[in-house]
Amino acid sequence: MPDPSEKRRIALGNGVYLACMERPGGDVPLVLLHGITENARTWAPVIDGIDARCSVYALDFRGHGESDKPEDFYDAESYAADVRHFIDEVLGEPALVLGHSLGGVVAVQVGRTAPALVRGLLLEDPPLYFVNDLNPIYRGLFEAMVMMSTTLQDGSRSREEWFDVMAKAPDPYSGRPGIETMGAEKINLRLDSVGMMKPKALADGLAGSLKWDTDAALAGLDCPVTLITGDPALGAVMTAEEVSRVTNIVRGSKAVAVGGVGHLIHDQQSAAWLAAVNGWIDGVLGGG
Repeated sequence: MPDPSEKRRIALGNGVYLACMERPGGDVPLVLLHGITENARTWAPVIDGIDARCSVYALDFRGHGESDKPEDFYDAESYAADVRHFIDEVLGEPALVLGHSLGGVVAVQVGRTAPALVRGLLLEDPPLYFVNDLNPIYRGLFEAMVMMSTTLQDGSRSREEWFDVMAKAPDPYSGRPGIETMGAEKINLRLDSVGMMKPKALADGLAGSLKWDTDAALAGLDCPVTLITGDPALGAVMTAEEVSRVTNIVRGSKAVAVGGVGHLIHDQQSAAWLAAVNGWIDGVLGGG
């Protein structure tokens, strides 16, 4: 397994430096895009299980992880511009693109604006409609993360204080405390990730920077698309109605439902996630 601390920073043609974690493999490039507040470390537990025909590149978005943190431009198009530069300038050939959450929104934007750079898209519980109308549970969680990131960075609240808060806070869907649903290791990983994030990246999303015409964006896609979805009752953001809407708009798209999990499918149901991902890769590459 790659050491998540070993990332290289890559200069893009637009002046932004992105951090990238890599797993060598075959001749097919696969770009992994994480969710908001996360970074490339989120893929470390599953990256070695991805089809060996792929060389895998897990990026830290701008404002996240070890990438640059500019003052502005935290919207779908700005994130997508960085990914387009990476694929075009660094990889130099079309790539498979897999995005979780925010990464799924960005993947769609890359696919619609630069179809020649994308061989196929896999979207893990992407908030394609959710970004236009955040529900109160997620809005409250995101507002708390903005506060967490800000206070960790300015020193007004300690890591230990926030660990205690997260350990005791009830999961909004199961009601169980965080120490039971996440465990100490994952709480610490979340604290690391949120502590490295630029608070404005999430604050801008709360203010509406990620809103878009979802159906128009989807209609602009011309590549194979697969959705991996969880259970909305457990925190997944895509509803069955939205999945049906996407598959009706995007010709030839597919959906794989994973039970017993909410939004963090690759984290909490890694075997099912890998089966779906490798099935998608096999389908795009034509088997073999």
